[in-house]
Amino acid sequence: MSDLYSLENYDRPSVAADAVVFGIDNIKAEDKKNLDTKKLKLLLVKRGEEPFMGSYSLPGGFLRKGETIEEAAVRELQEEAGVIEPKLINLGVYSRPDRDPRGWIISCCFIALTNTVELSTAAGSDAESAHWLDLEATDTNEGLTLKLHYNGEVVYENSCGKTLSDKLAFDHGNMILDAFLKLRDEVINHDMIFGLMPEYFTISDLQQPYEAITGIHISPQGFRKKVIGKLTETEFFDEAAAHRTSKLYRKA
Repeated sequence: MSDLYSLENYDRPSVAADAVVFGIDNIKAEDKKNLDTKKLKLLLVKRGEEPFMGSYSLPGGFLRKGETIEEAAVRELQEEAGVIEPKLINLGVYSRPDRDPRGWIISCCFIALTNTVELSTAAGSDAESAHWLDLEATDTNEGLTLKLHYNGEVVYENSCGKTLSDKLAFDHGNMILDAFLKLRDEVINHDMIFGLMPEYFTISDLQQPYEAITGIHISPQGFRKKVIGKLTETEFFDEAAAHRTSKLYRKA
């Protein structure tokens, strides 16, 4: 047949995998009568090579021959940040032709949830270093404001759909905003919040991240009633809890 399919007859883009990794950091209370504070964090790497050398970006890299796009994302997370075996949730494909100055490169982006593990960067990676940045979401009558900052520097800020500051590489600001909106939806309507929890946790440990992500504030009694059916009570207690021991639970 003269019209046999041939790859040489078609333009082909390079393919990359990127990951928006959320974590929860535990900030110890100075006064033991107070609860520890749970802060929402987002993982970024500082680029060690062009383009965008010195800028923050999502961990990620190019697909290698013989691996799936999910395997590429897992490999890049381990190489660039030391995150081992994350659970990946598909976010979407980013394919705007001019999104990368190096050429025609499409990105398959994932969401990953983890505790704020200690980070490391492998030699030979195009990432210079990896960092957990503070991620703050504020809801007003006008809409959502999402702010990402590190050591007082605002790296990304979007208010009501308008980007006010973007020091990130490529189109990673768009990915982060999309990922947060999906995270919020999944936490409100499903059980994605448990992906940010350790095996054992108190109800307060669960409530603070829930409120930070959703913007929904509930009384402790109301929140307990909302989630108790999804939990299994354990025989363990959090001995370090504020001025009294707190029962530890796990996901049912």
